[in-house]
Amino acid sequence: MTPRRLLVFGFLFITSAFGLAKDASTPWAQWRGPSGQGHSEDTRVPLEWSETKNVVWKTKLPGAGNSSPIVWGDRVFLTAARGDARIVFCVRTTDGKILWEKTAVSDAPPEKSHSWNGYASPSCVTDGKHVWAFFGTPGLFCYDIEGTFVWKQPFGKFTSEKGWGTAASPLLYEDTVILNCDNDGGAGAAPASLVALDKATGKRRWATPRDQGRGFSTPRLMKVADGRLDLVLNGPLGVWGYDPKSGKERWHVKRSYAEEQGKFGEPMPVDDGKRVFIASGRKGPYQVLKLPGEGDLTGTHILHAGVRATHRDVGSPIVWRGKVYCVDSAAHLSCYDFATGKEIYHGLIGKKSSKSLASPIAVRGKLLWVLDDGQTIVLEPGNKLKVLGKNKLDGGSLDYGASPAVADGKLYIRSQTNLYCIGEKK
Repeated sequence: MTPRRLLVFGFLFITSAFGLAKDASTPWAQWRGPSGQGHSEDTRVPLEWSETKNVVWKTKLPGAGNSSPIVWGDRVFLTAARGDARIVFCVRTTDGKILWEKTAVSDAPPEKSHSWNGYASPSCVTDGKHVWAFFGTPGLFCYDIEGTFVWKQPFGKFTSEKGWGTAASPLLYEDTVILNCDNDGGAGAAPASLVALDKATGKRRWATPRDQGRGFSTPRLMKVADGRLDLVLNGPLGVWGYDPKSGKERWHVKRSYAEEQGKFGEPMPVDDGKRVFIASGRKGPYQVLKLPGEGDLTGTHILHAGVRATHRDVGSPIVWRGKVYCVDSAAHLSCYDFATGKEIYHGLIGKKSSKSLASPIAVRGKLLWVLDDGQTIVLEPGNKLKVLGKNKLDGGSLDYGASPAVADGKLYIRSQTNLYCIGEKK
């Protein structure tokens, strides 16, 4: 590994382990940012905007998608679907110009996908030299940041009996790119597994069978017992922790109950350095765990188990100062005390017709949720539901499913048709 890559990985590891982006210039190099929890300490991002206020630029996109903006330096990386084509493209942060657009595959096989999902939901990941993009059955694609194709790796068919589609994003660890390949299985299906590929060549380093069925969660690096770094993945049967170097299972905690309603595992686990919060994704169980150790911890590490008696969760939770905030697909917010797992309050943050598909971010001490119609809710965290503002961009139902990104004083919001750069206009 070159000195530059060592420096970049060390910086990303520190911010991931401790949960915050410590510098405004930190690249937003993966889904949910450096911490994997949607946190930023950038103090320059505006908290008010509209189509006519604090929009630095707005760029028409070459296709639809719910993949979130990934930012490194002066470049934003995104994916899109246009008919049977699957596209990777790069936008310049300074003026919104599309620098390059590459068709990863022009004849993607016909597959079912939910209207909330689509065919370009997994977000890219980058190390500043290359960018990796995943499209399910067509496979994982690697380009350099100038758009030159490097390699592709198919895994097989990503089956989804109910037609939900593919959503898990790739993750970088040292010199590997790691991917959740959970699916419903069957003839010709990709082996349901957690897979690590050599990021330079695409060759397989390790593959760990999971065989839990369909899964949508992105794996996350989490600092756990004795400072150890685990690869943590939510899934249909519960949450599992792996050695990121070898893929060997280190621990697991099964879902509170194993009925079909609890088998989803969509939201990413979040932590506060002491505990882990896991939601099933369906209208069903959630758990608060002690930071794990080794083996089957189902009987020893569950501090609290409850039921989210709301609509299903599509976005992931966010942790802020001892509390966990979850917004379900119908834009109902629940705030939980992390120490006890008990609900503090519950309330609607959008309109009755609103859907919440994106995951939130924390910036300038506030919590932000982008709703599907282009409205962003700015929340004051605390013991009571307090909405500070509502910022609206153009759009209607299901136009916004991507999570926002923060980098260098700017907020990036993606709709099905446009990418917005939000910043203080002088």
